[in-house]
Amino acid sequence: MEPVRLAIIGAGSIGARHAHLMRDEPDCQLVAFADPSPAEPDLPATFDVPLFSSHVEMLQAQKPDGVVVATPNQMHAPVGIDCANTGTHILMEKPISESLEMGLKLVDAVSRNEIQMMVGHHRRFDPVAAAAKKIIEGGEIGALQAVTATWSVRKHDSYFEAEWRRMIGGGPVLINLIHDIDMLRHLCGEIETVYAEQSTAARGLEVEDTAAIILRFKSGALATAVVSDAAPSPWGWEMATGENPLIPATGENCYQFMGTKGSFGFPHIELWQHGSENNSDWFQSIHATKPEIPERSSLAHQLSHFCRVIRGDEAPRVSGEDGLATLAATEAVSRSFKSGRAVVPEYTL
Repeated sequence: MEPVRLAIIGAGSIGARHAHLMRDEPDCQLVAFADPSPAEPDLPATFDVPLFSSHVEMLQAQKPDGVVVATPNQMHAPVGIDCANTGTHILMEKPISESLEMGLKLVDAVSRNEIQMMVGHHRRFDPVAAAAKKIIEGGEIGALQAVTATWSVRKHDSYFEAEWRRMIGGGPVLINLIHDIDMLRHLCGEIETVYAEQSTAARGLEVEDTAAIILRFKSGALATAVVSDAAPSPWGWEMATGENPLIPATGENCYQFMGTKGSFGFPHIELWQHGSENNSDWFQSIHATKPEIPERSSLAHQLSHFCRVIRGDEAPRVSGEDGLATLAATEAVSRSFKSGRAVVPEYTL
């Protein structure tokens, strides 16, 4: 079969990662970039493809089978709608859009034009996600009771030179915590209520630099999550997994899942249990086992899946509606900031 023809809208660091993956994926071919002001202007020459200042012009000239949209958040929905209206399949970087309102318009455009769109919550493609889901749904830790999740780094000062990263919507909740909320939804089920507190004390910007969140799932399980881009730590998905070559790995777990029969650390799946169900109280010794986990390459797996989605061989693993539910739960964090109360996500599956 001929390779799937793909273009990238957004010539920045995320676009570059996708471009390198496309070069190594035999089922696709990178045909163009589109970006009116590329953060990495040498990218198109590196991959020997044209750069268009307008994504609309690129869609008309190149007619790609699919696009990866890697623009700033506020451009996701407008660009995605343009792609849908030309019949072009979409891999939309998370979040699906900067707001639920715009995300609903994008999902509607995708439906009307009968194309496929998947949202780039790539961590679902990591083999540990499947292993964790099997443990929880298989009852190995009993009924899930509680989860803790941590993501804490100190981002370099130049990161905030881009104005949109200093404004509401450009902080660690919508950029980073959304990944954790998506993983928690994927593993624990739908979120019923959200309560959150935020701080801007570290940098004094309009946007939050630290947040603490309490989630209640429809199953009755509870979760706490802490996110900060102002505090260095070894705890966070990228440090745990080493998936981003620019971020040194620590190998430290950043989640703990706790059930009535046992618990496990994540993403390194250290499963802690007592010797038997009849001797599972705190006076009994508890032991850890670690299953074998295949080599991880979640972004590469996501790209291969997108190619199969375009060919009609598979349905999107993370649909637009799924992306909306994650965005709605993440928006509930900001709504709770403002109200000082627990709130209900405005969209759920």
